[in-house]
Amino acid sequence: MNAPTLPALVDTLVAARRAGGFRYNGQERVLRQFAEHSRREGYADGSIIQEAVEGFLYGRHLKGSTIRREEIVLRELAEHARQFGWQAWAPPTLTHVKTAHRPPPYVFSDDEIRRLFHAIDTQTLSEMSNRALVDPVLFRVFYATGMRLSEALNLELRDFDPARATIEVRDGKNRENRILPVTGRLAATLETYIAAAEPHFEPAHKLFHTGDRSRPVDKSTVYNRFRRYLSDADIPHFRGGPHVHSLRHGFAVANLRRWAAAGADLAVMLPYLSAYMGHADLRGTQYYLQLTADAYPEVAAMTQARFGYVIPDPAKSEGVQR
Repeated sequence: MNAPTLPALVDTLVAARRAGGFRYNGQERVLRQFAEHSRREGYADGSIIQEAVEGFLYGRHLKGSTIRREEIVLRELAEHARQFGWQAWAPPTLTHVKTAHRPPPYVFSDDEIRRLFHAIDTQTLSEMSNRALVDPVLFRVFYATGMRLSEALNLELRDFDPARATIEVRDGKNRENRILPVTGRLAATLETYIAAAEPHFEPAHKLFHTGDRSRPVDKSTVYNRFRRYLSDADIPHFRGGPHVHSLRHGFAVANLRRWAAAGADLAVMLPYLSAYMGHADLRGTQYYLQLTADAYPEVAAMTQARFGYVIPDPAKSEGVQR
């Protein structure tokens, strides 16, 4: 084992974490920044000293939550460095992060999803807006792919490949690209939509726009329309939801329900769901096991033996809002 420089040490840590199944992209970015900070400030290789770590963590006026995350990354680096014989100072947990109470995410019922899309599909046509053309497709993309709002709105025409029935998400939340296979039904819907909405096809045009093809639909516009569709579908809106992001939750839960009903091993399927949804690691995806158990107790019963450490018995869960 040999890591004579800090950048080389970072390389070995990143490689080890990725070999263990983690994407480790955000953590790698912090580690590279720390290595550059140490080089710029003139700290010698072979050790990680307290002054270098504290100057990096506490000298940039970061939010407490950001510092907390970076403390964890640099503690991992210190532990890794010691395996190579380096003297390495590890930051203690100094930053208290306040976490606001948030209600649990909203999961639509099957009936609510049917009512919601009926409201979207039967809206009144208007010469003043293209929403009757855009929204039935946009919201189906949310629910059928689990994309984040920003990812869907950033899609360009060239990102959809009808021959392969795929959508490419470029520069997603974790600064990664990913290619999503979609159902034949959604691919056909997108083809029909593009033929109607884009008679003069330009690859860089936004897939979902309000007139200016170089600019996507505004997020606030999507939020406002969604609230209107909820009202039309007689689905109440409250502080905990439903929100546009609830369609992403619905995608994950629907897949977990389907796999559980088919007897699939969810331990095998979770990494696929994680990669498809663009999660940085499996923790975000395991979170959906809890949502599935809360909303659909029959799935919890089927998976309790396999995921007892993740899904609690719903009968013992207190104060859970559905």
